[in-house]
Amino acid sequence: MSMDGLALYAVCCELQPLIGGKIDKVQQPDRDALLLSVRQGGQNHRLLLSAHAENGRVQLTEQSFVNPPEPPMFCMLLRRRLAGGRIVSIRQRELDRVLTIAVETHNELGDPIEVQLVTELMGKHSNIIFVLPDGTVGDCIKHVGPQMSSVRTLLPGCSFHEAPVQDKINPLTAPAAALQDALEAPNPVKALSDRFFGLSRSTLQALLGEGLSCEQLYERMQRFSAGCFSPTIMENAFGEPVSVFPFAPAAGGGALLCCETMSAAYDRFYEKRDAIVRIARHSAKLRRVLETHLGRAEHKLTAYREALMGEEKQEQYRLFGELITANLYRIQRGQTVLKAENYYADPPEACAVPLDPLLNGSDNAQRYFKQYRKSRAARAYAEQQLEQVTAEIAYLEGQLDNIGKCDTLPELHEIQDELVREGYLKPERKGVRQRGGTSKPMRFVSPDGVLIYVGKNNRQNDALTLRADGEQMWLHVKNIPGSHVIIDQKGEPGVATLYAAAQLAAYYSKARQSASVPVDYTPRKFVKKPSGARAGMVIYSTNKTLYITPDESYIKGLKREETK
Repeated sequence: MSMDGLALYAVCCELQPLIGGKIDKVQQPDRDALLLSVRQGGQNHRLLLSAHAENGRVQLTEQSFVNPPEPPMFCMLLRRRLAGGRIVSIRQRELDRVLTIAVETHNELGDPIEVQLVTELMGKHSNIIFVLPDGTVGDCIKHVGPQMSSVRTLLPGCSFHEAPVQDKINPLTAPAAALQDALEAPNPVKALSDRFFGLSRSTLQALLGEGLSCEQLYERMQRFSAGCFSPTIMENAFGEPVSVFPFAPAAGGGALLCCETMSAAYDRFYEKRDAIVRIARHSAKLRRVLETHLGRAEHKLTAYREALMGEEKQEQYRLFGELITANLYRIQRGQTVLKAENYYADPPEACAVPLDPLLNGSDNAQRYFKQYRKSRAARAYAEQQLEQVTAEIAYLEGQLDNIGKCDTLPELHEIQDELVREGYLKPERKGVRQRGGTSKPMRFVSPDGVLIYVGKNNRQNDALTLRADGEQMWLHVKNIPGSHVIIDQKGEPGVATLYAAAQLAAYYSKARQSASVPVDYTPRKFVKKPSGARAGMVIYSTNKTLYITPDESYIKGLKREETK
């Protein structure tokens, strides 16, 4: 979600203490964002300027960003021109989505000059523009040529013209009568949005709620004008951040989280939101790789099965070769069919053997014998490969199921690392920073108060199973990809605990949408990992089986402990 003018005004008020601060560093963590390190009042402040089409914003941030190995040209220019400069002013144009930072610095001759860094938050037209003292564009984060816009060109050396100003009113300075007229319109939200700066429709819907009088709205605008804000994050029923407002919304139906500053609200909002986006993107990438290899494996499986089903045709090749050999004296070159008695059948029967008219009898026989040998070799190879490709399909399907269980990046990284080891992915290039953190299995508490561990990926499954006590109960769905489950209790568990563990094993498997899912359970001491087996692959014995229909409501009702 991009900032509207009111949110930008709240941030602009927060940034005023940075005036007089010295710019120490300039970084460009991605192609659409700048990060300025400002030293002011004995403290370091990190100012983020983003021209992202959907997430454009200006804010102070505490987040860490990974910089590219080589800084972009725009970043290098700003380092040369802004580093060591002091911020003279930070101002917003009316209540529009344009913020200008004026910086006092020096030119090549050492003379003091004033340059500007203009951030425009206008959706896909968002930009960050470096303006020189003579009013020309030094450079910008997004170049806009004449072929892209006939209204405004943004290229180095061009004259800088501000974005067109809309014919709207600043609501913070508007008289109450102007607000009253808009509120009395058939669609007040649309009327306010069309007539006033800085008020997006989502902001107005949250601001007006079930109804706000003109006096109340005017009073709020006066408080906003004085810099009195209540930064608030709205979340949906799943705990996902939906919106950020500089006030407590009157409507929306989601959970509200209050923050001290707008910058802190945006930090928290985008930290959670970006994490969700990164997880979704990484999951999609891994899914594409797995689905590609799965498609290839399934194609192989079909071919091998067809080869095995061709036994009858294989024997027919041999029979035709034998019949031709027995009737060589009857075959003439140019003949297309040999009609012979098949004495291999009981009782003997007439048989028509197709011939190649370009070959003599002996060559026709050899052709059929060659096809027989080739078919037999293909069948033997298919028998050899069938078990291997079946295991590969089960492995890939298991990994796809594992991806669906992951809700953190370390868990996905463990799957990625495993796919690299198995040869399904190429290793990351040298110079990529090492990922930190180790994922932990899920932990649930049974109705009897017993801990139950559930693995999310093959690495977790191996660690969970192989480190468990030999007397603890181990569970897994029969012949279906799924999580390893360990009951953290020695000996035979209670009925309620065993049922809970079986529900978890069935739910966190590929059969979660099925009914009557077979779940095997056995003491951990009877579970072994064969030498050279893939991660997550085990064999077990002395097991019993429960048949479970996964119940999502039951799973959600189980107490879940946070992993540390």
